[in-house]
Amino acid sequence: MKKLRVLVLFGGRSAEHEISLISAANVLRHLDPKKYEAVPVYIDRRGRWLLQDRARLMHGHELKPALADSREVLLDTERALVPTRSGARNSSIDVVFPVLHGPFGEDGTVQGLLELADLPYVGCGVLASAVGMDKEISYRLAAGAGIPVPAFFTLTRGRWKKETARVNAQAARLGYPVFVKPARLGSSVGISKVAGKGGLARAMEVAFLYDDKVIVEKGIQAREIECAVLGDAEDAQVSLPGEVVTSQKHDFYSYSAKYLDPQGAALKIPAALTKAQTKTVQDLALRAFKTLDCYGLSRVDFLMDKRTGRFYFGEVNTLPGFTPHSLYPQLFQASGLSFPKLLDRLVQLARDRHQRRRSLRVKPQ
Repeated sequence: MKKLRVLVLFGGRSAEHEISLISAANVLRHLDPKKYEAVPVYIDRRGRWLLQDRARLMHGHELKPALADSREVLLDTERALVPTRSGARNSSIDVVFPVLHGPFGEDGTVQGLLELADLPYVGCGVLASAVGMDKEISYRLAAGAGIPVPAFFTLTRGRWKKETARVNAQAARLGYPVFVKPARLGSSVGISKVAGKGGLARAMEVAFLYDDKVIVEKGIQAREIECAVLGDAEDAQVSLPGEVVTSQKHDFYSYSAKYLDPQGAALKIPAALTKAQTKTVQDLALRAFKTLDCYGLSRVDFLMDKRTGRFYFGEVNTLPGFTPHSLYPQLFQASGLSFPKLLDRLVQLARDRHQRRRSLRVKPQ
């Protein structure tokens, strides 16, 4: 059987660049070499696409992109990689696996490029990727579909400078503590928990380093419950729910708790929920997946109010982490699907969607 050539895209122009390197290493490690020929392409922080040698790229559990030895490449109109300078043409790609997190990778930009290149690719399409990246828009769509969301408001940098007193009053009406977040970023980058008015200005300063739109959200004393979804709108599988339990050293599930502190958080899979609660959160995850027009994979995160037991939509991750510690692959492993089989399914879903879309008419009858 002919091997499929899988272009694994990683790195990217995002504050989540390092997380992408760890995720991509894990994907490359688990792609079955009997079925796939992996073609790693590193996107550096300047946005250059650099073809890597897989054997020289892998260093244990890490990726070390070899910038000196790599060739800068572009996609051509026949779905092949072409060096930007001299060199032989790289043979055609069968499917792209964008292992990218954050802006310029998870937000619909790369997905739009791959649509124009007529390439099958793993994960959500342009719309779901863009919507999932923007917390304000995803909150509004979720609320419109009857999925509870925390009380929140958004603001731009200009409004914060001109209407500081009014924003302070609006945050006070939500009730402290509040969380201040870049509206279009993941991995808890740039997020601050604010206990009172005195900390709001500093939190805004941090969030505006990463985005020019910020979301201010009412803090809820909650458990963090997450579900993984795999498939399409007609045939999606929802994993067992998992719970993130943050250590007492951390106020919330921050970037440090996720990635820097080995004891920052523990994952409980499955989460300690009743059968009714499990069904409720799985149903909500599937409804969010369909509402936001997701495809292939998503991890849907919820806050479960400790007092009332009510679930609130937190966010949808359209390209969730694939690190050895990431919840998405672990949730499906606990649900009976191994990592290599999960990757097989994602590649097949990408090819199925591409085939369906190519069968659509492009001219009026």
